[in-house]
Amino acid sequence: MDVIRQLSQRKGAVPGAALILGILLGLAYAWGVQPIQWVDATPNLLRTDLRVDYLKMAVDSYSVNRDVDLAISRFEALGDEGAETLRALEADPGEVSQGAIDSYRSVVQIFEPEVGATALPTQTARPPAPFSASRLILPVCGITLVVALAFGIVMFLRSRGVQMPRFRRLEGEERPVREGREAPEVLDARAPLATFRTTYSLGDDLYDDSFSIESPAGDFLGECGVGIGDTIGVGEPKKISAFEVWLFDKNDIQTVTKVLMSRYTYQDEATRQRIAAKGDPEIAETGALVTLETASLRVEARIVDMTYGEGVLPAESHFARMTIELRALAKGVED
Repeated sequence: MDVIRQLSQRKGAVPGAALILGILLGLAYAWGVQPIQWVDATPNLLRTDLRVDYLKMAVDSYSVNRDVDLAISRFEALGDEGAETLRALEADPGEVSQGAIDSYRSVVQIFEPEVGATALPTQTARPPAPFSASRLILPVCGITLVVALAFGIVMFLRSRGVQMPRFRRLEGEERPVREGREAPEVLDARAPLATFRTTYSLGDDLYDDSFSIESPAGDFLGECGVGIGDTIGVGEPKKISAFEVWLFDKNDIQTVTKVLMSRYTYQDEATRQRIAAKGDPEIAETGALVTLETASLRVEARIVDMTYGEGVLPAESHFARMTIELRALAKGVED
């Protein structure tokens, strides 16, 4: 919960961080996970020395099988570099006999008279390279970048309070229904910005409710919520002995927290001092009201109903059920 509140206070950095993360993931995938691999490349893409080696093998093959069509097709595979490669082989034949080279040249010259001339021969269009996994790299990187941008936008909108609030308006709480964005002055200045209700039941070990606070015009002002503050005993389900009630104000530098403690926990001096580091300690009682104030917001948290759990733990040490009503008001609004 503290991490979420810290991210909320740094909401401007989240989209940028998400974008950078997406780019880094894309580069890592392109260079590490799925690097470019050349397969089925044609001989004309080889280095000069390797093209000469290729042509040596073609000459040796022709000297054995005398397959004219195969000899010509292998020479064609060298493309525009064919004549140059043949001249390089003649200049340094190595272990290839001069007679075999002359015989191979005579076959190639029959097919293409310009071979051996200074000008390079004109070859037919090079066939398209075969499909390979390397062609997927660019689309994958593009998709990764798009996902990162979308995540950044979602996090930015979330930090601005654009979300489906998890609450229901209580009966008796009246607030003018606005269509579009009405001017704030037409609304009742004494009405709360919002009223939320949250309930904990024994066994909800991940209990952590948070609510967005908005102005009458729909602008994000802050957040408030209730979460687990401390536990007692061992085993499952967790035995909750204290709840944190907190308020975040976008115009304030700190998050205000108060801790609602069970009677047993509150009366234990050592435990109360330890938990007090999280926020001002308050004993939890049905009907109790605690107020949290920041620079521009005030939240009144009222315990609507609560019951203690039973078992081997001390009496009134942990909660079986707790319902809290949170009433958010603009600072200065009086009941």
